Amino acid sequence: MDIQAEINWIHKEIDKVKDPTFVEKLKRLLLTTNSPSDTATDTEYNIDIEKALENIQKGNFHTEDQARAISKKWGRK
Repeated sequence: MDIQAEINWIHKEIDKVKDPTFVEKLKRLLLTTNSPSDTATDTEYNIDIEKALENIQKGNFHTEDQARAISKKWGRK
C-alpha cells in the first residue's frame, strides 16, 4: 500500500465534503488518533461541552420533566 497515495486520495475527498456533521466527526477522529489518550479524552470532553452549549443556545434541549417522561419510555416495546 502506498501511504502517500492514500493520503492524497483522502485530501481530495475531504475537499468535496460539505456536511458540517461529517466534518465534526472527522475532526474528532483525527483529534483522538493524533493525540495521547489523556489529551484525547480532554479534547473530546471539551468538544462535547462546546456542542452542548451550542445546542442549548439553539433551544435544542429537554426540561427535567421532559427528560423524566422520555426515560420512562425506555425499554418499553
